[in-house]
Order: sequence, then structure tokens, then C-alpha cells
Amino acid sequence: MKLRALLPLTAAATLLWSTPAHAWDELGHRVVARIAWDHMTPAARQNAVRLLQAAPPASGIAELMPQTGTMEERQREWFVWAAVWADMIRDRDHAGARYAHADWHYVNFFWEQMPDGTRRDRPDLPRAGFLIDQMERIGTTLGNPSVPDSAKTIDLMWALHLAGDAHQPLHNNARITPQDPEGDRGGNSFRLAGLYPMTNLHSLWDGLVGFSMPWSPADRSEADYVGSIARRIAAQYPQSRMRGQIEPGEFEEWSREGFRVAQRVAYTGIVRDQRAPASYRASAWNAAEPRLALAGYRLADLLNRTLGS
Repeated sequence: MKLRALLPLTAAATLLWSTPAHAWDELGHRVVARIAWDHMTPAARQNAVRLLQAAPPASGIAELMPQTGTMEERQREWFVWAAVWADMIRDRDHAGARYAHADWHYVNFFWEQMPDGTRRDRPDLPRAGFLIDQMERIGTTLGNPSVPDSAKTIDLMWALHLAGDAHQPLHNNARITPQDPEGDRGGNSFRLAGLYPMTNLHSLWDGLVGFSMPWSPADRSEADYVGSIARRIAAQYPQSRMRGQIEPGEFEEWSREGFRVAQRVAYTGIVRDQRAPASYRASAWNAAEPRLALAGYRLADLLNRTLGS
């Protein structure tokens, strides 16, 4: 998931805080983190905040903490904003740019769409991207007492972000067609006719949260808006109903689920170089919404297990 506008760090915590977000980029990552926060144990929350406080100097992490609200609200929103940091540092002028890794944000499983519409997986092509590898590594470091807190802070930032990326179906997919013989890079090469984020299939999916979840009259701030989305998604897909799908540590399966959603849903009912119909956005959201819920619950489970003691 890409940040819609890579703002300078000094502006990120203020401009983004006060301006409505309309994409699964910053908005989606914040929603996933908020669902996770709402389902974390007090000990896991406390230790997550402790790691944020241990951030390396000049990483841009401390500056993400809001300056207004109660301490509880500020710490919660600091955690929520931390989920966006891995996209912010793609800007080479960002203080934390040295921690950026473009190939950590995705894993591409390849498959081929034949001219007659049939599809086949291509396990002969090695997967691209290191999302799964990094989640597996982080799963072992966050709870390791021998790892310095400053290093765990960076891993926490990446865990908050990659949990969201792993559950965006087009971060797990590369479709091979005659137009894209080497794969479509998660739908980035599948061009559409429309203004951003309707310019390509990947961006459309990044934009689903903002398109599908409007502000409510009770939302007085960005934090209210993110919180209300998180509560609405959790009410629609309660953790109690999805508990059997948490699958602790099954990071590859999380991504393969997204891959299968991309195969089944992402390319159906949409035509290359044409505008995406409203009916397509509705069917895409029906597939994406439970992915957001699972991302939050699985992230909470990971942090409860690694930081909850």
C-alpha cells in the first residue's frame, strides 16, 4: 500500500491528521492498526508504546506522536500512525529513509490468465518480494529479550505496516497475460481510465476504504473517523467469528489467501483501459473488508504473543 502523498515528516503528523484520507494507503494502514490496538492486551499496548519511546534518534518515529489529547489518546494514535511510517520513509528526504526497503512491501505469486479466461498458477516462477520473509523474521525478534529495544522498534514499525500489506490482495499477486508477459506487478500495470486512485487496478484497491466508508456525523477528527471505521468493520466481522482464521505465525498462508482473492475477484467485472464501474467497487469492497478485519486481529495476536508479557 503506497502513501498517497509522501509528506515531509514535519507535516505528516499535522496535515494528515486534519485532512480526510481516501485510500487504503494511509487510511487502510491506520484502520488495521486501530483494530489491532482495540484487541490488544494492556501489557501488549504498554510494551508497544515503550518500544515507540525507544525509537532510534533521527528515525522520524518520535515526531509521529500527536501533541493534543489525553495521554491515552496520544499513545493510541501514535501506535496507529506508526503503521504508516514504512510508506513515509520511501521519501529519500525523510529522516528515516535509511530504514526503507521497497521490496519488503509485497510478495508476488505468479499466475497466468489464458485468452479463453482459464487461469493456472505458475509455481515454476519464484515469488518476488520479501514481505513473507520479513514477517517471519520479525515474528522471532519482537519477543526476543536479547534484541535491543531500538532494533525492536524498527521491527514493530514494519510489523504494523506489513500486516496491512499482506492482506491487500494485490500485494500478493502478479498476473501474466499477453499484455503483461512478466506479470502485472500487483495490478500496477493494469491501467484504468480515471483520476487517481482510479488510474490502475492496484491504486483502486488501495482506495477502497475511503470510497466505501464515508465519514459519519459523529466523526469530528481523523482519529474519530479511523476509530469509527475500525469499529464498523469489527462489528461486521467480529473476532469471535473469525478466531479460527487467526493462524498465528502462518505468514505465507496470510499472503496466499490474498493471492487467491486477487485471482477470484480482482480481475472480474473490470476492463483494462476503461473506468471501473460502481458495481466492481462494491464487489471488491465485499472481498477487502474481511481482509482488513483479519489483518487487525492477526496483528493483535502477534503483538499479544510477542509483547504481552
